[in-house]
Amino acid sequence: MEMEKTTWNLRIVTTGREPATAYMRKHQFTVGVPLQFDPEYPHITALEYALGALAADIVGGLQVISHRRRLKLDNVEAVLSGELNNPLTYLGVVGETGHPGLERVNVTVYVSSTGSEEEIGLIWEEMLQKSPLVNTLKRAVKLDLVMKVVI
Repeated sequence: MEMEKTTWNLRIVTTGREPATAYMRKHQFTVGVPLQFDPEYPHITALEYALGALAADIVGGLQVISHRRRLKLDNVEAVLSGELNNPLTYLGVVGETGHPGLERVNVTVYVSSTGSEEEIGLIWEEMLQKSPLVNTLKRAVKLDLVMKVVI
């Protein structure tokens, strides 16, 4: 029996320069410009949302799978960094080559639990297999994912 394809629909609207508003289901959030170098910029950029979504997918996936396996994870934290191929191309700097897209994403996930390292490792592997964003991005960028068990 073939399963029908599932599609997620969002609507993004902007009425001025910025920010845009994303609407999905019964929720909405605002999104700033695609990329910003000013640390005082008042909005979350599209790139920051994308990176945050990846980290949330990993952390949330670990929690869902551990709950199914009846293993309590006391704390899960992801620390993420993303590296662009050449951010100067986004700014339109003359003579720059490359592209403004992500080149590499590093994610270190810290997990504390009363479970064994082997049990946590099995949950980690299952999450990597089932994560929608990990499985999408690993085909597009260098994705370095590390899980560390902490006490």
